[in-house]
Amino acid sequence: MNRYPKPIENLIESFGHLPGIGRKTAERFVFFLLKRTKDELFTFSNHLKELAESQFLCPECFNFSESQGLCPICSSSTRDRSILCVVEEVHDLNVIENTNAFRGLYHILGGKIDPIEGIGADRLNVRQLLDRLKSNPIQEVILALNPDIQGEGTILYLKQLLKQSNVKITLLARGLPMGGDIEYADEVTLSNALRGRQEI
Repeated sequence: MNRYPKPIENLIESFGHLPGIGRKTAERFVFFLLKRTKDELFTFSNHLKELAESQFLCPECFNFSESQGLCPICSSSTRDRSILCVVEEVHDLNVIENTNAFRGLYHILGGKIDPIEGIGADRLNVRQLLDRLKSNPIQEVILALNPDIQGEGTILYLKQLLKQSNVKITLLARGLPMGGDIEYADEVTLSNALRGRQEI
């Protein structure tokens, strides 16, 4: 039996589908909204409606775009079009962009291969990546995926696939973070740090 009237329960259930949001947090969101004015609620619902009706993915890299055309990065004449950085999601692109250390282009996979969750390569933007390599003068592909089990599996899959493309394939350097303590580093991090050691 519902604790609250149906419209409130429905909204609690909708908020509960958001990642990391449990029932109590969903209830807090709804109770917060119940204290807003009707104008504020209509503005909020209109923003959700706009989100549902908009098509703002860049057709080239799958980044967000203000229009139905290319995103600002893909349309920029100052970017290095010979280097392509492959990331999992849009927020990964934003983190790399904030460093101001990369001036190439991006390709967003839209996730990583995860058999347990039923996500195969066919559900990612892998075919589009191969199409870009065929039709653009790309010389290097940086695989900038998260170093977890699914990320490593996706990297291995892409590495095999991209071997046929005659492009240089690189990974982000992995190892000890600045300020890290060797005593507390795990074996995988230390192994990566040793493999990625540089001459000074």
